Amino acid sequence: MRNAFWLVLIAGALAAIVGGFAQGMISAKPPPMATLRATARESQHLPPALKALARGGVGSAAADAFAQDDVVVQRPRAAGANWRNEQLSVAIGLCGESVAAQSGFLRLGVPIAFVLNPHAAQAASFAKLVRDANQTLLVQASMPPSAATLALLHRALGAFDGVAARDAHGMALALRGSGLLFFDERGDSANPSEFAAAGVTLVRRDVTADDRSSEGYVTFMLSRAAGLSRRVGTVVVLLRPLPSSLEALRTFGASRSVAIVALR
Repeated sequence: MRNAFWLVLIAGALAAIVGGFAQGMISAKPPPMATLRATARESQHLPPALKALARGGVGSAAADAFAQDDVVVQRPRAAGANWRNEQLSVAIGLCGESVAAQSGFLRLGVPIAFVLNPHAAQAASFAKLVRDANQTLLVQASMPPSAATLALLHRALGAFDGVAARDAHGMALALRGSGLLFFDERGDSANPSEFAAAGVTLVRRDVTADDRSSEGYVTFMLSRAAGLSRRVGTVVVLLRPLPSSLEALRTFGASRSVAIVALR
């Protein structure tokens, strides 16, 4: 009986240890990956000829294409000899699914560029809000737009400042003479000399700050990007239109003396 008592006691202690270890592993796991999914709804005002422009990584069952990219773009950056003021440019994308959910970024009172999915349900309404707020509006594309396609986009969405894409191939030639800038969402797909020769302003992503959706993590990544800007100048940060990203950007701007500047 005495041996049985001790065996039961030892077994109970071991079960408690194993249970505590398992609970610790669960609570210690990193915050969930930030993902976005486009809905099956489409803007009723978008001409059919434009719907293909936004396809390729933005479909009803496609995961967020930005999640495939490196968080920090590994390309040579010329570091200055002296420390500089912290300076970030911020791009939010993809937008246009919900004016109510995404308009909070417009109320922050800092220059922000918005990457619009022309395929989204409320693309035209969101585009108007961005223009009314005098913010930078970029239209997402998966292929180089022709002059006719750009004209259709302007007719459907109104004025915009540039085109954003994950693949820069053919974009310099397509945008030459249009007055539109090009935003390289991947950050490493564009050849700067090609865009310079075409007279097209090129902006490239440097950091994605919300590849994980925890607000604390996003704040940490914004701080990391600001620190990088002290050595290399303005750093371009991509954020998703997520509530955690909005709150992190709001608190970060209020607690740190970093300049948020326009994407141009």
